[in-house]
Amino acid sequence: MATPLTGDGLLALIPQGPLDSVEPSSPAPGGASSSLPEPASAGGGGGCLVSSALESPILIFLFFQKAIRSELERLHRAAVALATTDRGGNVRALADRCRFLFAIYKHHCNAEDEVIFPALDIRVKNVASTYSLEHKGESELFEQLFELLNSNVQNEDVFRRELASCTGAIQTSLSQHMAKEEEQVTSVF
Repeated sequence: MATPLTGDGLLALIPQGPLDSVEPSSPAPGGASSSLPEPASAGGGGGCLVSSALESPILIFLFFQKAIRSELERLHRAAVALATTDRGGNVRALADRCRFLFAIYKHHCNAEDEVIFPALDIRVKNVASTYSLEHKGESELFEQLFELLNSNVQNEDVFRRELASCTGAIQTSLSQHMAKEEEQVTSVF
C-alpha cells in the first residue's frame, strides 16, 4: 500500500536525496549548474525547467500549483474508490494524505498572500483581497473534510460517499481558483 509520502503529486517537489548545497550558484557534484533537484516526474529532462525556475521564480509558483492539482486528483480518486469499490480501504491513510496536502496548501497560500498577491495588486487593484477571501473559503472546505474524517462513522457507506463528495468539492474549488490565479499571474509577470 502507498504511504502519504510517495507519488507524483506534491512529493515530486521534495528532494529524494541529500542536497550538497542550497545555494543555486554552487555547482553540484558532476559539474551540474544547479543543486536544485529536478522534479521526480521530469524523467531526467527537467534540467531546463530547473534553470528556468531559477531565472523566473514565478515558475516555482506554477510547479506548486501543478503538484497541488495532481495530489487533489489522486486524493479524490482514492476517496471515490473507498466509496464505490474498496469497502475495507484505509481511511486513515487517506486522512493522513489530506492533512499533509492541507499543510502544504496553507504554506502555499501564505506565500501567495505575502509575496505574489501584493506584487500583483500593484498592477491589478483589489486582487490580493479577493484571493485571500477565496483562500479562507477553501480552508473552510478543508475544515468540513476534517470534521467528517474525525467523526465516528467511518465504516458506514454514507460516510464514504460524503468523503468522496468533500474531496470532489475541494478539488473543483481549488482547481478553479488556481487556474484563475495562474491566468492572472502569468499575464502580468
